[in-house]
Amino acid sequence: MRRPILKNKKIRFLICGGITAAFNLVAIAALVALFSATTPLLRNLANITAIEISLLFSFWVYRLGVWPQASWQLKPVLLYQLPVYHLSAAFVILARSFLIFPLLDWLGVHYLLNTLIGIAMGAGLTYFLGDQVIFSDRPKRLTPKQNSKL
Repeated sequence: MRRPILKNKKIRFLICGGITAAFNLVAIAALVALFSATTPLLRNLANITAIEISLLFSFWVYRLGVWPQASWQLKPVLLYQLPVYHLSAAFVILARSFLIFPLLDWLGVHYLLNTLIGIAMGAGLTYFLGDQVIFSDRPKRLTPKQNSKL
């Protein structure tokens, strides 16, 4: 039985967000070290790669930990949930990769703190879209053809 605090979706989201943030930090640190990323361009390439890997990881963490009630059928997961989740993060990823990360890196902000700032910016948007659009357990609108069957 779950403890009452874990029944709160927002608390589960924060816990899963902490897991995915830690994963993102490990991923970027590993990539920076692996490729000896000593220039801003190489650090940003490591950032972009870490974001993509972390995005796929976070989809499954949120899917399992926050929105397990959503459809588990292969078609909705692969053809709707995953692509829409990915697109919903695209704006944040673009802003992090081409605006925020380079600017903060130029200002001398350490790449790990820089990454945390980007993660924090995307958290609110990710929760809202995940809850209202991507993993919503609300019934979809009926098409006219489906209405005629009622």
